[in-house]
Amino acid sequence: MKSVDLAFIGLGAAAMSLATRLADAGHSASAVFIEPDADPGDDRTWCGWGPNDHPFSERVTRRWYGWAVSAEGETVITGRPDIPYEMLRASEVRAHAHAAIAQREDWAILAGRAMVEAHRQTDGWVLVLDNGETVQARWVLDARPPALTLQRPWVWQSFVGLELSGHDFGEDHIVRLMDFVNDDAPLATFVYELPIARDRRLVELTRFTPEPANLEHLRDRLDGLLAERGWDRARIERVEQSHLPMAAIPPDAHDQWIRIGTAGGSMRPATGYAFHAIQAWADQCAAAMRQGGEPIPPRRAALLDWLDGVFLESLWQAPDVAGQRFAQLFKRTPPAALTRFLMARASALDILHVLRALPMRPMLKAAFRRGWRRT
Repeated sequence: MKSVDLAFIGLGAAAMSLATRLADAGHSASAVFIEPDADPGDDRTWCGWGPNDHPFSERVTRRWYGWAVSAEGETVITGRPDIPYEMLRASEVRAHAHAAIAQREDWAILAGRAMVEAHRQTDGWVLVLDNGETVQARWVLDARPPALTLQRPWVWQSFVGLELSGHDFGEDHIVRLMDFVNDDAPLATFVYELPIARDRRLVELTRFTPEPANLEHLRDRLDGLLAERGWDRARIERVEQSHLPMAAIPPDAHDQWIRIGTAGGSMRPATGYAFHAIQAWADQCAAAMRQGGEPIPPRRAALLDWLDGVFLESLWQAPDVAGQRFAQLFKRTPPAALTRFLMARASALDILHVLRALPMRPMLKAAFRRGWRRT
């Protein structure tokens, strides 16, 4: 039986972020990383307005200083030269994290292994893997996606993305965050574009829906949109797709078992951004452990969760104007205040800017319903 201080279940963004910091600091904790996928490859992209000093900064694929939202024929373009929107490939983050993990002789990645049982002990856990191997761990940090049934106002963000090459796609200095398209699906459907270069582009079709969307249908719809643009003959370099729970998932920590990453509540409900919130948690957790403390769960801001619920409730009440609401938000809010708000780093003044940018009566109506539902 292998005995360690930390057992990570899932080698995703949260595990890699904390592991990199502990390795760089030379922390004494021993660790194993239990990852069911033997070779996840380049299966996802992490983006957002992040600080430039996180451990993966040098691995950033591209930064943009302008971003756009389009709805009902109107395009709002905003940005600032000192606020980068950055893209990180999962493969680059993994390469950096794996190199950090490899420095430690007392750390091991158990790739292609899944946990099937867990037994509580006096000071920790015994984890049974699918190959019969057992791991004794003092702390378990669990990133497995939780089983969720979302209730209004929370929704699923389902998306299918294709990274395309071999075509001149045009300008590459503006990120198209949301280009809303007419769709009979509930709440909202939009195209998200990352112009990596003039001849390379990641294009995703995203839906906000009460239930996870059918990914095959999303792919068919995306193929049709690409054909309308004349991009259907571009080469497909890779595909990414997923369902993200846009909900306020509370921190979960008990008996030396902590949920981390999206499972621990690091994702912002109204946006789906998580990577940079995970960086903030990893900083806090690593600092606590360096000072002799124990691992800590991600933190949530109750006010932001409530505001996210109010905003999503307003979309439920008027889905036909969802695109206009987002365009209005980007048009009327100063870029610095808006990006801090979207990345859950907002000050009271930032929140005030956002509230002033949104229509008062629909927000009050949504707040009334949201307040009633919470009671």
